[in-house]
Amino acid sequence: MISLPDLDQHPVADSRALQGAVPVIDIDALLKTDSAADAAARPVVDAIAAACRDWGFFQVTNHGVPARLIDDTWQEMRRFFELPDAVKEAILRTRANPWGYYNNELTKNRRDKKEVFDFTAPGVDPIYQSQNRWPPMDGRFRDTMLAYLDACSSLSLKLLEAFCAGLGLPPDCLYPEFVGTHTSFVRLNHYPVRDPLANATIAHQPVAGLGVHHHTDAGALTVLVQDDVGGLQVYREGLWHDIAPLQGAFVINTADMMQIWSNDIYRAAIHRVLAMQSADRFSIPFFYNPGASARVRPLLPTVSESRPCAYRTVHWGEFRGKRTDGDYADYGTEVQIAQYRI
Repeated sequence: MISLPDLDQHPVADSRALQGAVPVIDIDALLKTDSAADAAARPVVDAIAAACRDWGFFQVTNHGVPARLIDDTWQEMRRFFELPDAVKEAILRTRANPWGYYNNELTKNRRDKKEVFDFTAPGVDPIYQSQNRWPPMDGRFRDTMLAYLDACSSLSLKLLEAFCAGLGLPPDCLYPEFVGTHTSFVRLNHYPVRDPLANATIAHQPVAGLGVHHHTDAGALTVLVQDDVGGLQVYREGLWHDIAPLQGAFVINTADMMQIWSNDIYRAAIHRVLAMQSADRFSIPFFYNPGASARVRPLLPTVSESRPCAYRTVHWGEFRGKRTDGDYADYGTEVQIAQYRI
């Protein structure tokens, strides 16, 4: 295939050949075990490990997050994005505080056609030394969002166990980097047909060609619920592949720190979201991130004579701060783990 300079210009795979390509994994057996090391969980662990190696993307069913909580989160998200622009912009994020609303985000220094609301666990976060800023809505919004964050945190810890067990490591080997210390957050995404900055007076790039331009996620793994509109695509072997919405499923993808921990056995999946042309799209990603002081390097059992250590150590708090800067404005080349490759 001809090498094109911009991955976003590469072709899209024929959807007729895509049936069953991106794995769908029932994780009920994993959730019912005390540990991913239990024999009953082995088929799920093997399926997840294969998906992380081959795609970096998969969908999970029987994930244990209550349908009622997901429905409530959808409802509250839509209530938020229906607020007047002036109300949302009153909690506009800044370079110093990334929590709140934003409609001028960049990916690799190109503007995305979307608006977002980001929040994390209560209290002062350890990376930005900032706190959540909530919209002037009743307490139901905040309570629902925090309950959803907690549910995704619990699910992600079980998935983390499976990721580690799939590498032949103790399932709890990364617990110290996450349990009680993780810096995860939830994002509410709205991809409107109408450009959210169409009539804005603030400085912005005039064209937003995609909902989100191609990228990898920064942390360990991402748990995403998407509506039925579609538009999410993953890049593999020179082609973009649609991640078709599946009712009741979560989309899971491997992210940068997991690629480093696995010494390139698992690959952080390059993905993007198309710009909406005929219907608005909504999605809710949960980014499962390690503690601010985590020092991420290939785990020793993944390093061998045939697979030498591929990365120098990444300080997560510093890496995350630089990536957030790049999302907020054009401060130069966006930080990538390739810059840490040995």
